[in-house]
Amino acid sequence: MFRKTVRNQFLTGLSVILPVVLTFYICAIMFKMMGRILLPFVKNIPVLQNMPSLITYIISIIALVVIIWMIGVMARNFIGKRFLKFTESIMLKAPILNHIYEGIRQIVQTIAVSKTAFQRVVMIEYPRKGIYSLAFVTNVIEGKKKLLSLFVSTTPNPTSGYYLIVPEENTVSIDLTIEEGMKLVASAGIVTPENLAEKISEKRGV
Repeated sequence: MFRKTVRNQFLTGLSVILPVVLTFYICAIMFKMMGRILLPFVKNIPVLQNMPSLITYIISIIALVVIIWMIGVMARNFIGKRFLKFTESIMLKAPILNHIYEGIRQIVQTIAVSKTAFQRVVMIEYPRKGIYSLAFVTNVIEGKKKLLSLFVSTTPNPTSGYYLIVPEENTVSIDLTIEEGMKLVASAGIVTPENLAEKISEKRGV
C-alpha cells in the first residue's frame, strides 16, 4: 500500500513538472535554432560587427520576435492570408511533413480556439441519459427558451467533436476553467483538476 501511494505521488509529480520542463526546453531549442539562423545576418550589419557575440545574439533573438510579430500582422490582411493558405497547401501535400504539420496545427488551433471561442464549461447528459459529457459553450441563442450552442470535444483529439444546441435548463454548470476542461478531455481524464469529484457531485446530485 505504501509503495503504491509513493508511486502514485511520484507519477503525479512527474505529470506536473514534465510538461513545464518540456515546454521551456522546446521553446529554448526553437529560439536558439532560429536565433542562430539570424545571427550571420545581424553580424553583417556594420554597426554591430564589433559588438560582443552575446550582444549580437540577443539582438538576433529580438529580431526573431519582431519578425514573428510582423508575420502575425501580415496574416491578418488579404495578401498575407492568401500567402499563408498557399504555404499551408504545400505543407499538407508534402510526404511525412504533412503529418507533423497537421498534428502541430491541431494543437495550436485547439489552444487558440479554446482561448477565444469558448465561454464556459458545462455538463450535459450525452450520448444518453445517465451519462455525462463535458461541453464548451460557444454561443447563447436568445428566444422564448434560452438555448446554448455547445461543442462536445472528443478524446484524444480535442479539435474534433460534435456541435449541439441544448436548452440551458438541460445543462449543468461546473466550476472548471476552459483550460482545465480541455486538459481533462485531451488526457482522457488522466489530468484531473483538483477537487473534481466535489465540483461535480455538488451539481444536481450527480
